[in-house]
Amino acid sequence: QMRGQQFRNMDEVYAGEYDGLTEEDIKQKAPNVIEDRKRDKLGFRYPRGESYYDVIARLESVMSHLERIQQPILIISHQAVLRMMYGWLMHINREAAIETQVPQHMIVKITFDGLGGPPVERRYPLGPMEMADDGQ
Repeated sequence: QMRGQQFRNMDEVYAGEYDGLTEEDIKQKAPNVIEDRKRDKLGFRYPRGESYYDVIARLESVMSHLERIQQPILIISHQAVLRMMYGWLMHINREAAIETQVPQHMIVKITFDGLGGPPVERRYPLGPMEMADDGQ
């Protein structure tokens, strides 16, 4: 039986002054914010909010903890966080990880051989396969 555990460090990127707004809302309120973010997705920090670098820093302790667990782990989180966690587990650099498409309605199983071999990924669809750009 699995025991659930929540990690606050796995919360979505905090959008600061724009938290809770859609990308369209932000474009209307401050069109330059969306353009600035597109120019530097990794380093862009929302006003009074976070950047992907902040998320990476938050995830470091979580990932160190998860790497020590010897049993299967089910991770449920937000798109930006899952991109960074997926990149960490699959040995993808940060710049590529932020562009990784993390599918919704799917279980992504990543296994390791314990001998330093490459991770092996297998995907199990759970529902609709269409994916919209989440703006993250």
